[in-house]
Amino acid sequence: MLIGFTVERFEKWHPADIIFAMKRLGVNFVELNRRVFDDLPAVIAQLKGLHTAFHLPIVEDDGWDFSCSGYEKQIDETITLLNKNRQAMGLHHIVSHPSEARFAQSPVSSSEETLFAALSRLQTPVYFENIAHYSPDEFRSFYGRARACLGERCAGVCFDAAHFQVSGHDPVEQYMAFREIIQCTHLSDCRGNEDAHLPFGSGGDLPITRLLTAMRETAYAHPITLEIRPPSGGELHAYIRSYMTLLRTLDASRYHQARIRLVLLRPLLSYLSK
Repeated sequence: MLIGFTVERFEKWHPADIIFAMKRLGVNFVELNRRVFDDLPAVIAQLKGLHTAFHLPIVEDDGWDFSCSGYEKQIDETITLLNKNRQAMGLHHIVSHPSEARFAQSPVSSSEETLFAALSRLQTPVYFENIAHYSPDEFRSFYGRARACLGERCAGVCFDAAHFQVSGHDPVEQYMAFREIIQCTHLSDCRGNEDAHLPFGSGGDLPITRLLTAMRETAYAHPITLEIRPPSGGELHAYIRSYMTLLRTLDASRYHQARIRLVLLRPLLSYLSK
């Protein structure tokens, strides 16, 4: 099973350095975004032996997505880089949101037709992520339109448990409802209606134990991205505990291997947590 983390620059740490440290822990999968393009060769140099995903731009973080008109240059550059480097990056899949332009603080022109036309040019399978602004029925309807337009390029659903939770929908119920088309998962803890991207056990209210039990009992075997953002380096141990929680529940053999690795890495982790 592919289990890993979202990777981008964090405080003083370059993405390449973060990936190097994760590999020493035994992580076999990372999810990247366009912020690694600033020094893509250095990142690629650390990706040997790993599988990766790539999360396409979203309006909330980037100001645009693949549905937005007026951003053709940025869209073309992203598609070119992904298609050119997909083998060197070890790309397993690409994650796209439905268009969220209508929820932007400033008006942005967009359309599903623009989104689907851009995605059709990618050479890697695309998984669509449920978003907090969509009800389960709205998301299923969107996915049906995407599948009809993109065919096999639309390869499944990226199940984001926290997005369902903050929208008032039981994530375990939604996992069971969508599980036949789920091909990857985003996990993080959340608080109330805030998609806070917390490590597990950091004061959130996602029913992680119940969800992981359901995933184990249904023999879930697809990639999992821990989409967590510790507020500081001092939260490094909470970051690692989230990873170990997944391994303990879903991949016992790797859990025991990771425990041994943690003992060997203790001096490094102590240094990084200062």
